[in-house]
Amino acid sequence: MPSQVGSGRFRSMSVGEWLDATFTLYRRNFALIASISAVVQIPYALLTWLLFELTGVATFVRSPFSSFSAQTITPAQAQQLLNSYLGVLAVTVGLVLVSLLVIVPLGEAATTRAVSDRYLDRPSSLLAAYRAAWSRLGALIAMICILIGAYAGSLGAIFVLALLLGAAGAGGLGALVAVLAIIALVPLLIMVYVRTVVAVPAIVLERASGWHGLQRSWSLIGGRFWPTFGRMLLLALITSIISSVIAAVFELPGSALMPGNTFVFDQVASAVAAVFVGPITYIGVTLLYYDIRIRKEGFDIEMLARSL
Repeated sequence: MPSQVGSGRFRSMSVGEWLDATFTLYRRNFALIASISAVVQIPYALLTWLLFELTGVATFVRSPFSSFSAQTITPAQAQQLLNSYLGVLAVTVGLVLVSLLVIVPLGEAATTRAVSDRYLDRPSSLLAAYRAAWSRLGALIAMICILIGAYAGSLGAIFVLALLLGAAGAGGLGALVAVLAIIALVPLLIMVYVRTVVAVPAIVLERASGWHGLQRSWSLIGGRFWPTFGRMLLLALITSIISSVIAAVFELPGSALMPGNTFVFDQVASAVAAVFVGPITYIGVTLLYYDIRIRKEGFDIEMLARSL
């Protein structure tokens, strides 16, 4: 397929062929891929809206100071504002964790399974995709926790270093070192993201554990960092533009007609983008996984050997 979706011919793809294959596969399997995304994204969007409304987060987001008529905030009002901020933080953190540990891995894994089946000219279905995704959820959560631990550990080390320098009487130096370390950490995090970008396909399609999925991705991307970085950056730009257009379509008319419900239109736009735009990246990553295997492991020969 690499240049022709579903052709069964396995050869490496140029950037243009990879993008063409990504959007061709998306177009030809639109109903399946959109339904896979909708299964997790629509309930999550409804849960977000419900929690925000029930906890008052939505009202607070629209106008944090709406309940304060005095020009000077009293201690009681300051405490109320602090409680509101803490409530917003608690709800937001909870939703982020649900998204990070359940919604995103399930949707990405199910899409990866379906895309792989269509790439290899095999039948696929919503149920089969989610059955495969559910069986790998534990490994995916382990992978995510390893990455979060690595990122948090890096930031924690910087924080501890700044505290130690501050305790030693070099507070200004500690702050400077912390800032420089965080700046230096950005390219490191980008490098880790690129080197682990095909960990999910490895976990889902090769049934690797979370740790071995990361190792497998690190090995596959080795020697292919800059081409992979360029492809993912290009795909991110394309999907960002599409998401921005979708957001404008929903948010601008809504803000003009019902200014008080801007928050609701923001949520709708986010849900629509997650259902219809999010899977594009998953498709691209899955095809990238196969492209790298073709380049480095002769995947076409392997597939031919299995068919004999």
